[in-house]
Amino acid sequence: MTEHWFIPKQEQVELVDALGEVRDILDDLREAQKPRIATATWNPKVTTGDRPQPLPFNVASFDAADRLLIELERWVYWLADARQIAAPNTDCKGYANWLTRNILLLAATPGSEAAHHDITTEIRHARNASGRSHLQPIPKPNPARLAQAHAEQLNARGIATLAKHIGAQGLTIRRINHLAEKHKITPIRYADKKTPIYQLGDILNAHYTTPQRNRIAG
Repeated sequence: MTEHWFIPKQEQVELVDALGEVRDILDDLREAQKPRIATATWNPKVTTGDRPQPLPFNVASFDAADRLLIELERWVYWLADARQIAAPNTDCKGYANWLTRNILLLAATPGSEAAHHDITTEIRHARNASGRSHLQPIPKPNPARLAQAHAEQLNARGIATLAKHIGAQGLTIRRINHLAEKHKITPIRYADKKTPIYQLGDILNAHYTTPQRNRIAG
């Protein structure tokens, strides 16, 4: 089957790597927000003067933290609404972790094309706002990492096991068998002449583009 991702594989990797740095970036921003009264030459005045004194903390760090939170929250709630799943009520770090776990679902959802640009832009802005000169640009990821995962060839049990590690929620053996019954996936070969072997990329694409049946408790 032909894969179709609204976020290309390389951008998926880049986005995951960028989201993985959110924790450290938030630590840097919090550090930049601490008052520096002890070391600052700050002399507050009650009247406006020609030589205003700088504030004893990094004002831009507050704005950057808010912007990053708003951007991550926006994409979390957008994806949750688009896929009719529960959105977490958490903080900036929690939203970053949730998006990381659901990166494949995000990439397979129409309308997500701008996610890579929008999110990484705010992450870079937050890094710059921290004022840490030792910070390096977001490193370029190895695009082969995700490509290798998509190229894995396994039976249904192997696919289901791997799905747990990459955050592909709901991709169980039963789900794979259902996709096969509906002719949404095709084995690339057979092991022992009877066990179908699938390519993970094909399974993921079918999983995220095929609606799941709602179960009604009896």
